[in-house]
Amino acid sequence: MEVDKLKEWLDVAQQFQSEKFWNQIFNDHHTTSSSTNLSQTPLTTVKEYLPKCDLFENDNKLVIEAEIPGLAKEDLHISVHQQLLTISGEFKALKQNCKYYLKERTNRTFKKEITLPYPILVTKITTEIRDGILYIIMPFLQEDVENIPIGFD
Repeated sequence: MEVDKLKEWLDVAQQFQSEKFWNQIFNDHHTTSSSTNLSQTPLTTVKEYLPKCDLFENDNKLVIEAEIPGLAKEDLHISVHQQLLTISGEFKALKQNCKYYLKERTNRTFKKEITLPYPILVTKITTEIRDGILYIIMPFLQEDVENIPIGFD
């Protein structure tokens, strides 16, 4: 019975030695290119942060709620082109001239694109930030949808 446990442990340990395992951990996105900082390693590179969002319809309006804790209004940009909403910004967590003993929050930028299910009235969009949540309220165009019959030969 102890031999079976040892064999199971060895199988698990071999996973950690395989290149495939480590590529999965780091998503194999760390290739060298001219725009990549060569001093970065997979252990020091932080994945891009994309805020978690909810998109729902309420009272003939589309509403987006996005988690943006700690983001200043000045560091946030929202745009709409056709039915594509883009939320982008920069989290600024690094303080100048400080001696850090623990630094888990990094400066990072993000860009999230959301395809909207309806055309919206861009001039009537309202936004608000409350308790670390960005609210985007977008009235949508209420055009009558006409059903077109399909004929068969």
